[in-house]
Amino acid sequence: MRIKPTYNYNQTDHDKEQNQIQGKFGELMKNLIKISGDTDRQRCIDEIGAATNEMALDFDSYFTLSYNQYLDNKLLSKDAFDELMLLNDFFERHSGDKDSNFWDDSLLDTNDDWSIVREKAKRILKIMGLDYLDIECNHSNIYDDKGIIGQQTTTRLVNKKA
Repeated sequence: MRIKPTYNYNQTDHDKEQNQIQGKFGELMKNLIKISGDTDRQRCIDEIGAATNEMALDFDSYFTLSYNQYLDNKLLSKDAFDELMLLNDFFERHSGDKDSNFWDDSLLDTNDDWSIVREKAKRILKIMGLDYLDIECNHSNIYDDKGIIGQQTTTRLVNKKA
């Protein structure tokens, strides 16, 4: 299976398994770009909630729960898969109550372990040949007659050089 990184697979027919897989893989790429970014960028993308939790949960959703599909459809090389598994193991070692400082969003920019995570994500993107991508992010508020009741965030992959 081939994937066009900047194509919006979320706008395709989700009744087709191929489109579902490509859409999830696109979300994994966005997640890796977000993880590899500096803390201001990470917080900008995850404007509501704890960026640390959001990044780890998205990684779990788009890699841990789906990697067999990516392997079956040849979307991941062995090198990329191995590095993704190392990142998965790193998150796992810090999960739950094992390391509360790792999950403290206020320490995101000073915690050395998050520096390691960022470097791992950058390495994975480079191995995958996707280090030329960035995320375009838009937030819009959702209102009712009492004011803001929520926020919707849309992201898409873009070429850094475009």
